Amino acid sequence: MDTTSVQRHDERASPSGRGLATRVAGAAGTGAALTYLSLGLVDSAYRYDTRTCANAPGFCMTVWPDVSLLASFAIALVGLIVAYRLLGIQPRLAVIPPTLLLAPFPLDAVESVAGLWPATVAGAAWAAALALTVWRPYRILGLSAAAALLLASLTVLYG
Repeated sequence: MDTTSVQRHDERASPSGRGLATRVAGAAGTGAALTYLSLGLVDSAYRYDTRTCANAPGFCMTVWPDVSLLASFAIALVGLIVAYRLLGIQPRLAVIPPTLLLAPFPLDAVESVAGLWPATVAGAAWAAALALTVWRPYRILGLSAAAALLLASLTVLYG
């Protein structure tokens, strides 16, 4: 029995060596760029809101902080779909939702403690860890790294 017959029909062979390194590095770079862009967009919206409402006598709120959060998620979704398609990371449906929905926890924790650049590095680590979960031999490593990041961030945020 050869190895292709043992492999499940819905699971692709895992890349090794340079292919794996390129894909994980590409996912990390995408995560870092999207993190920097999203945090910058949200931060500038909150600064605009603070400047606008500085001299308001009563309750003051603009729509830009809410719009910036929605725009950040939309930009990140499109960016991840395009980047993972170009990198050949599949199935994207198993990687992109946890990357988007759980990423605010580690990013918020790192940004609240250390600032923007360490949060960008955390975004890269988060995206790389979840990209590793696509391939069976690296699934435990990716899930362990993502779980450690998530547990540490929840400890910082709520501990």
